[in-house]
Amino acid sequence: MSGEPGTPAATLHLGRDLMLAGSRLRDAVGRRAQREFGITALQGDMLLLLAAHGSMISTELATTCGVNASTVTHAVDAGIERGLMKRTRNDADRRLVDIGLTPAGKRMAERVRALIADVARSALEGVGAPHLMVLAESLAQVSKNLDRD
Repeated sequence: MSGEPGTPAATLHLGRDLMLAGSRLRDAVGRRAQREFGITALQGDMLLLLAAHGSMISTELATTCGVNASTVTHAVDAGIERGLMKRTRNDADRRLVDIGLTPAGKRMAERVRALIADVARSALEGVGAPHLMVLAESLAQVSKNLDRD
């Protein structure tokens, strides 16, 4: 049968389901972030990345977020206007500009983190604890495998 686990058809369906679930989760987070905080999903991603890394240059942000540099520039400009982000000259290479968070940006990153946890809780309703552990371990392995590419 083509739908049995491990078959190409089952793998294709699972891959499609993973992509769809990730897309729906991102969309749900983006809608709530826009509604509750007035920020886009991309700005939320950037806030979390900057909170984790301290600062990054725009090309690093663009690569990590999977968007082009001009998209990051516009998102950073909006973040600066809102008082969430700041640009500073890179100490190691004065040609580069670091993007970092203001104190308000750090607080907003925490709010985004809590929002993501809330959306994830809702998305995982009805999934039992043993299944959650397997899902978490499996998704961690999927991410590890994808990082090899």
